Amino acid sequence: MNPSSAPVRPTHALNPSPGSPRPFNPPPFLVDTRLSPPGYTPATITRGYPATQNHLDAIERLWAPERERLAADLRAHGEVLESAHWRWTNKASRSPHWHGLVAVECEGQVQGIMAVENLLRPSRLIPNTWVLYVDFIESAPWNYRVPQDRTKPAVRESRFRRVGTLLIAEAIRMSLGATAGARIGLHGLGQAEAFYVRQCGMTLLGPDPDYYGLVYFEYPEGVAQQRLTALEVSA
Repeated sequence: MNPSSAPVRPTHALNPSPGSPRPFNPPPFLVDTRLSPPGYTPATITRGYPATQNHLDAIERLWAPERERLAADLRAHGEVLESAHWRWTNKASRSPHWHGLVAVECEGQVQGIMAVENLLRPSRLIPNTWVLYVDFIESAPWNYRVPQDRTKPAVRESRFRRVGTLLIAEAIRMSLGATAGARIGLHGLGQAEAFYVRQCGMTLLGPDPDYYGLVYFEYPEGVAQQRLTALEVSA
């Protein structure tokens, strides 16, 4: 990556000020694949998860060895874990001034975490509108399927499904409270393209030469709120 091409934080956008989150109806849930058959289990979504070094260190102590194990398992099946270099401890210095954190928790552990920028960005799909920008999003390593190519039989199934879905749904809900009209945008790894397009219903706008060549995704007008219903999440 070329440091000179690093994105510049927008300074002219509106502050989202998402305020207190509205309750979920129905309550948030994950799918526990260890049950036979897989069944629903309650989850907690924390908007404003503490961005302290201690909290992020605790996540990395659990996730780092599991992330390395996942990367090795994927390599054995001819795949690469594109997020293998991620470390949430590196993001503590950027929060809470730059980011707000959102976490999905279940069984006393963080199952997924997302960093949302505190400033809105201009939409790339709809002129003169704003999007809530998701800067980072990751599910716990044990919630990944091996191999990720779903045309092949699973060697290891994800422990919990719907983690990424709940995080994206919460970003949509936050954008509603931030006068962004349920619009969110993000740059995603190639490995996650199918998730954002097929599962979340986002529009792929192609590689962004100003952001390390990563692919940019955004919701068209009106689509995100429709997706909340499909994802069984209330606005």
